[in-house]
Amino acid sequence: MWFILLNFEKKQLNFKSFSILLLLGCSYTLSAQIDSLQTINLKPIEVSATRISGSLLEATWSVTKLDFKKQQDQMQQLSFSEYVQGVPGLFALNSNNFSQDLRISIRGFGARSAFGIRGIKILVDGIPETTPDGQGQIDNLALGSIASVEVIRGPSSLLYGNAAGGVISIRTKSDVEKNYIKPGFTIGRFGMENFQIETGVRKNNTSLIISANKIKTDGYRIQSGFKSSGVNAKVKHEILDKTEINVLFNYTNSPVAEDAGGLNFDSVAEDRSQARDRNVSYRTQEAVEQFKTGLSVQHKFNSKLNLSTYGFYATRDFNAKLPFGFGGSVYLDRNYFGQGAQLSYKTGSPNGHNVQLGYSWSKQADVRKRYFNNKGVNGDITLIQSELFNALGFYVMDEISFGKYKILGGLRYDSNKLEAIDYFISNGDDSDRLSLNSWNSSLGVNYKMNNKSFLFTSIGTSFETPVLSELSANPSGGGGFNSSLSAQRALNKEIGYRYFTSKWFLEAVFFDIKTSNDLVPYELQSFPDRTFYRNAGKTNRTGLELSFSKQVSEYLNTKFSYTYSNFTYKYFQNGEVDLAGNQLPGIPKHMASFTSTIVKSGWYINLITRFQGSLFADDANQVKEKAFFVSNLNVSFSSGKGAVKWTPFFGVNNLWNTIYNDNIRVNAFGGRYYEPAPTRHIFGGIRLAL
Repeated sequence: MWFILLNFEKKQLNFKSFSILLLLGCSYTLSAQIDSLQTINLKPIEVSATRISGSLLEATWSVTKLDFKKQQDQMQQLSFSEYVQGVPGLFALNSNNFSQDLRISIRGFGARSAFGIRGIKILVDGIPETTPDGQGQIDNLALGSIASVEVIRGPSSLLYGNAAGGVISIRTKSDVEKNYIKPGFTIGRFGMENFQIETGVRKNNTSLIISANKIKTDGYRIQSGFKSSGVNAKVKHEILDKTEINVLFNYTNSPVAEDAGGLNFDSVAEDRSQARDRNVSYRTQEAVEQFKTGLSVQHKFNSKLNLSTYGFYATRDFNAKLPFGFGGSVYLDRNYFGQGAQLSYKTGSPNGHNVQLGYSWSKQADVRKRYFNNKGVNGDITLIQSELFNALGFYVMDEISFGKYKILGGLRYDSNKLEAIDYFISNGDDSDRLSLNSWNSSLGVNYKMNNKSFLFTSIGTSFETPVLSELSANPSGGGGFNSSLSAQRALNKEIGYRYFTSKWFLEAVFFDIKTSNDLVPYELQSFPDRTFYRNAGKTNRTGLELSFSKQVSEYLNTKFSYTYSNFTYKYFQNGEVDLAGNQLPGIPKHMASFTSTIVKSGWYINLITRFQGSLFADDANQVKEKAFFVSNLNVSFSSGKGAVKWTPFFGVNNLWNTIYNDNIRVNAFGGRYYEPAPTRHIFGGIRLAL
């Protein structure tokens, strides 16, 4: 299997023909096998990120759902990348740079991000975690509280508007069967410590879960340390089986998250653990303090009519030191809030309609200040401006069921108003206003071949505005917005097949995406180490996503996923250089993962091996990062006496001590593309349930 993947790196395939034949072959072969397989009918997996909840098998979009209710006690809980491993089409980088944060892309959306998650909508318990302008960061999320993760793999602006090249919907723990307290700690190499406690209380129809944690690590590289502490609370109250109310609260304080910076090839060869000297001298790091609260209400008027609504408010204070002088010290005071609702009406007959009307409104207000960075000490102010982002969207959807078919279609309109107010006018008034509005639609069909086999296809559009930090990165050196940037747009087409029994699950999806005005990062010699953005013409993205799982025995489960991504520029003129036909940087053409899990007599053993194919680090395709394999091992043993349960555990990350890079900085100036990954490192700890 792995030998085949390596050969894929060296050969060109007639990809569309191969994908279509594979889908048809899967459909024919597995359908023919159904009558001869002895199966047990299980309740289908339910998904809700698609807004109209239903069975995963009958979804018209590509969706992956992962459940962590029984796995949390064995996990390190240091990076969200642990929770999305093996999702086809999803690529994660930068797990170990807590200053730049985890970078996630889905079918290439989000790959441009210099820090954080962009182009992908993130939800926590149905409430947006992504800011109105499209910036997503999950450094405030208590990873130990995650119950499940749903991933919509592909453009979904009909559902969620701006920055919906994909969706990650996180559900946290909410059910409390009996009162409990769960303390625990984890220690590991590179000075890693994680102390946490969780308590759950239930009385009548009300449950409360509170969790707190404190994390620190010195990091593998020089100047890559991180400290964070946080508190999360969730209250769930039910009224007469008709109304469910959820109240969420989160506070996070991360006073230190250092950035070791990117290295060139020679520096990596000399010492992988070193930091870039300029990052050390300028003391590059960030500090974040965030508070967020939210409320969601679901009410059933009757068996046909349902209402869901939410509201939230968040404030985030951000301070950063960047590795350059002019404007290299950044202070950001962010406030954002919003509200939304959806009304669903379902006809009573099996063959009927499920109609949904909804809206979302959100506002973001940033006060951005930049100072001269005198090697870690603030100098003269270089920028003061307010940045506003107002987003309002309306949508209508209808899911029609008849016979073996389900058809889902919808239309959405989004209005986005942006404004920059320049208060530093000694060098001129650079205040600016932009309007980035968009219509989007989607149509999907699911065909039930029989009780175990399903075909689906969909077509839909999406759009993505530049985030405020990208717009304010003005290559002119002034304030205001880089008004030459426009919204990125995409048209997504896909066809897929699903097969499910009590012991098998298989999904194969072929997709084709056309994008225009792609947002691409770059650096300038006159502003070293600062990231700017430009629109890059058009791209073609074709790919294949495979996922397969099998319950081999009562104790052994295996999972395999594979992604082929052929993403190229259709048109991109960079100055006088024509880059048409080049591969998009920062995305491997081949990815795969294989997971084996053994659960027996209190033991839990999990081994995951991940393959990442080669990728380009620049638009010109002159610098290529080599392919590699990396494996992680988790082992735990659960036991108890009476009401007390204890679970000691340990893990080995990078089991075979693979030499690879954890992050690639796309189009970095001076060849500083590389952020080396840690060598083999062990962690361990214990978690109690009282």
